[in-house]
Amino acid sequence: MNKSSLFINTCIVTPDSLGNVQSMENAHIAVDQGLISYVGTSLDEARRSLSDPSSSEMFECRNKLIMPTFANGHSHLPMTLLKNSADDLPLEDWLFNHILPREDHLTPDDIYYGSLLGIAEMIQSGIGATADMYFMAENTVRAASESGFRINLCHDGKYKKDDRWFTDEKGFSDFVKELSSFDSEMIRLSLMVHSIYLYPEYMYPQLADMAKALDTSIHVHISETRVEVENAIRNYGRTPVEALRDFGILDRPCIGAHGVHLSDSDRIILAEKNVTIAHNPSSNMKLASGLCDVRSLIEAGVNVSLGTDGSASNNNLNMFQEIRLASFIAKIVCNDASSLNAKEIINMSTRAGYRSMGFMRSGTLEVGMNADLQVIDLLNPSIWPVGQPESAIVYSATPSCVESVMVAGKFLKYKNDMTTIDLDKIRHETMARSKRIACV
Repeated sequence: MNKSSLFINTCIVTPDSLGNVQSMENAHIAVDQGLISYVGTSLDEARRSLSDPSSSEMFECRNKLIMPTFANGHSHLPMTLLKNSADDLPLEDWLFNHILPREDHLTPDDIYYGSLLGIAEMIQSGIGATADMYFMAENTVRAASESGFRINLCHDGKYKKDDRWFTDEKGFSDFVKELSSFDSEMIRLSLMVHSIYLYPEYMYPQLADMAKALDTSIHVHISETRVEVENAIRNYGRTPVEALRDFGILDRPCIGAHGVHLSDSDRIILAEKNVTIAHNPSSNMKLASGLCDVRSLIEAGVNVSLGTDGSASNNNLNMFQEIRLASFIAKIVCNDASSLNAKEIINMSTRAGYRSMGFMRSGTLEVGMNADLQVIDLLNPSIWPVGQPESAIVYSATPSCVESVMVAGKFLKYKNDMTTIDLDKIRHETMARSKRIACV
């Protein structure tokens, strides 16, 4: 059982259950048995909310800001091993000629240590959960569990034999059984449908039927590049969104990564199907994929989260970078400096992301919610003087401002020290592996 904690005299910034972001000065947060037991301005009430106040830890938080941990809406954790090794290339060349050939040489231990490195970087950036798409996920979930990190991860759910693809219901079901040994509150599972272009046409209806039969969500790349859209229209006579809808993929709860090149009718379909689009600003710009029109997505009624994508196409996992760029891009795309203001961005990067992953009790600082929070040091030069706290978070803060990170009432980072990951060991393991893979 996690020890009770009491954070006093702090500034709190959080979305409410409807996504409206509010701030509170001179406030207190009580955490009891992994859940938030009090949020408000009465210290006496905060103490009374604890099951055993005498044994709780109290943290003086003057000149601190507490907000929910970020939810990374789309990532490829093990790709930390491919960082800085295939740059300045368009997506199709980058993926098919550089990344996929190297991925063929990854081992289970590579996946494990690459995932640990990615999780460490995410924790440093105030992230408490990620929606991860990668293969050999049994190694990634082990890394997440050991780190105390929430994760929505993918199972491949398919295999290739003699140049033909097959669904793998047994493999998926066996993986579900394997996950029963982990904390179910920390893990969500999705079926990986990489994209509309990676598999033969006959596979998509089969994958949709499989997801329905197994009652699982789907994680898929959608309309990331113009080439993807043009090829889908040539091959299927439809946009990627239309094709995925017609194949039944969008009938399941779905995270759609990127959504850069969408028509108005595509956005209507995404809204009708309750698809979350995970916006990845840095990756979309680095690969010259384009600029996502997030404002139009929101106006169409689409839930939008924020993601880093993988380290091979970003090349970091810095959510502060993503929230800043997301707001700036929206202002350029809409030619409107008020577009995607700081409060909207905070909701996208916390509450909206957690809900897309199925973690309905995370992403807001409210009584009864999971104690998933980050403590930001307001004395850090990058954020001082603070001014409007929401603006300070989105436009000024950097990962160096994150003093502590708590997930489910447990510190993963405590006063600038990692508590669940041995960084020296991870550096040693990943350097040799990265060098080996780069030689492929």
